[in-house]
Amino acid sequence: MPIRITALVAVGLSSIFGQGESPRVEVRYVANSGMLVTVSDRRFLIDAPIREGIAPYATSSAQERQQLESASPPYADVDAILVTHWHEDHFSPEAVAAHLSRNPRTLFISSVEVVERLRKAAPNLPASQTRAALPEPGRAEQVDVRGVPVRVLRIRHNPARRLPEQHVGFLIGSETRVLHVGDADPAGDNFTLLKDLPSVDLAFLPFWYVLDDANRRFVAESIRPRRIVGMHVPPQDADKVLAALRAANVNAVVAAVPGSPMTIR
Repeated sequence: MPIRITALVAVGLSSIFGQGESPRVEVRYVANSGMLVTVSDRRFLIDAPIREGIAPYATSSAQERQQLESASPPYADVDAILVTHWHEDHFSPEAVAAHLSRNPRTLFISSVEVVERLRKAAPNLPASQTRAALPEPGRAEQVDVRGVPVRVLRIRHNPARRLPEQHVGFLIGSETRVLHVGDADPAGDNFTLLKDLPSVDLAFLPFWYVLDDANRRFVAESIRPRRIVGMHVPPQDADKVLAALRAANVNAVVAAVPGSPMTIR
């Protein structure tokens, strides 16, 4: 089955990013920061599904939302839903509850306050389907999902309005490690915990992490990923983001078209 690459900046790896071959990871861009990721034959929905989102960021089509909430292909057999924080462009309790109700094998993992919001929307949800994890700031806690380790990282949200106190990231996998940072503050002290964790093969990063020299330096020094997918891209700005990355000689896949599959090596 052919795999479509959403958008690839094919200009060669910038010298500041890790090089070398990485194992293949299957990814489907859902919307905004939402990803469906297959790691070690386990399927993870991250920061998805959402319903309304926040303008100007991307949301899924009506058909895609129906597939997500009904746990239908390509969103069937999801092993876990991981959510970084409660902002509407990352989490919809009603949409998540709909998926969980149709797929009782799916485990929901997030912070305490996000799990509480989900339970308020779905009071009859079995306790076995949720796992609240909230390490101390700068610490990680591991949850095993059918043999695949998911490290929940306590990293703070980027300074913003309606600042969520409880924001987490995720480092998924053992042989292949996939990092999702949500809306984490792009600062070195926020990612010190990665020094004590396995290296990152693929990082899902907000697009502004790689748009200017200071942030690219931070990524190279503090995250050190082998490959990068830029997310949280307003659809109308996708071409500008791609042009900026080309100009900076950064090789990255940019998630710009909801519902697009891609293979990352």
